[in-house]
Amino acid sequence: MAGIDPSSPTPLYLQIADAIRDKIRRGELAGGDALTPLREAAARWGVNVHTVRHAYTSLARDGLVESLGARGTRVTTGGRAAEPATRGPGPVAAGRSLEEIVDRAIDAARSLGIAPGALAAALTARAGRVDRPVVHIVECSAAQCESHAREVESAYDVQAVPWPLDPRTGSPPGAFIATYFHYNDIRRLWPGRLREAHFVSIEPDAVVVGALAGTHDQVRVCESDRATAEAIAADVSVLLGGGVRVDPVVAADPNDALSSPVKSPVLFPPRAWARLPARARADPRAVQLKYVIDPADLDSIARRLAWRPARGAHLEIAHAQRSDSEDRCLDEPGRRHVRRGRGGAHAGGDGRRVDADAPRPDRRS
Repeated sequence: MAGIDPSSPTPLYLQIADAIRDKIRRGELAGGDALTPLREAAARWGVNVHTVRHAYTSLARDGLVESLGARGTRVTTGGRAAEPATRGPGPVAAGRSLEEIVDRAIDAARSLGIAPGALAAALTARAGRVDRPVVHIVECSAAQCESHAREVESAYDVQAVPWPLDPRTGSPPGAFIATYFHYNDIRRLWPGRLREAHFVSIEPDAVVVGALAGTHDQVRVCESDRATAEAIAADVSVLLGGGVRVDPVVAADPNDALSSPVKSPVLFPPRAWARLPARARADPRAVQLKYVIDPADLDSIARRLAWRPARGAHLEIAHAQRSDSEDRCLDEPGRRHVRRGRGGAHAGGDGRRVDADAPRPDRRS
């Protein structure tokens, strides 16, 4: 197998994808042929499994191969005919110059009221997304999935795809990020996927909570059960510091938390906020309590998967107002867990206890 050049500016996964693409073009790999299994290919190329998976994903986006799950990855029936645009004109472009094709595209855009500059910007943005690594964000709350996906994309040059945790939809393809709270859920639902899972700690957004500091002497936290409400209230209390009383409010219907004449703000965690009607969200007392990924955990994943920082991204590694809670974080429904490396255990998504010193999935090869 031809070698790759680690010193080349071309990413390793792209060098591997190009080598396989050439084999398909030359007919050395025909439709239906299986690609080398990930771990075996990684050993041959001298790279990690994630790099090979990224290469295979890139080929799949080009329609050259298809993933068959446990049966591996195979060349598509029409794989040999599929060629990337940079290798020459395809059937549509046959007999036409690139300039003519561009002129036709501009004319078509103008007929739709799209300025050439806007078309160029859209094409540039699309080209920049084609070879970006793809990672799925797994959470039980669709809103929190979207929030974490935006968070990851704002920090790194990747495509972060929300993937709500639902037994009916199955597991996401390729690498995915999930919170430690859902470790047991993922182990139960997708037992064969733990090696591809990258688990992170999450905690209440200090910016959201900090905005309330000094403005009120009382803050309320609404959840559907007392244990969760009290756990969230405890973490919010730490972030706010002394001088502010944080009271848990238990309400099956989150809208009930706003029916009281009390004027103090009410923090609604993601799932409670999702159930809050628009009119209630407009209440000046209603505050959406967001969660953020621990920057150190996200940075560790980025280094393992060789992600590039997003343009203009700035990671806030130090979170404000951390004291005794530095070694603890709050999972989405509010149950605390101890960060790895300090002993103890954390609560899993199905309520069972999980050894906090068990090997972290994002540390595995």
